[in-house]
Amino acid sequence: MFQQFLAHAPKKPSLSEKEAESFYAFGFSLYGGGSFQEAVDVFEVLCVQRPLEHRHWFGLASSLQESGEYQKALPAWAMAAIINAADPYPHLHAAECCFSLKQMKEAKIALQAAVARAQDNTILLDQITLLQKRWEELS
Repeated sequence: MFQQFLAHAPKKPSLSEKEAESFYAFGFSLYGGGSFQEAVDVFEVLCVQRPLEHRHWFGLASSLQESGEYQKALPAWAMAAIINAADPYPHLHAAECCFSLKQMKEAKIALQAAVARAQDNTILLDQITLLQKRWEELS
């Protein structure tokens, strides 16, 4: 079923709004079910078809990160951050990828960017503080 569903999307010059929503829901369900590589395939199509849609890049980046493809996830997190500059989460997740890649300087920079965007989100700020402390202990 997955291959049939995926085979149709790239052939179309552009997805209709309804098709894009359906395809997004499919990718989201694959991600939720732990089929991260299949979700990557779906979100890649969506990012090409609708490149200014924040949640498509977020889905792609999340799927890549969960697949352990941290280096590939970083550009997708960057696109999500560019499209929605106020969202702290792409920076937070990029920091996680950098940490996994042992790029501590870049991880700290990304966390600072997350903090700058999370000023009103005290729960997220507390989580970032705990994460920073944990990383300092590990490095």
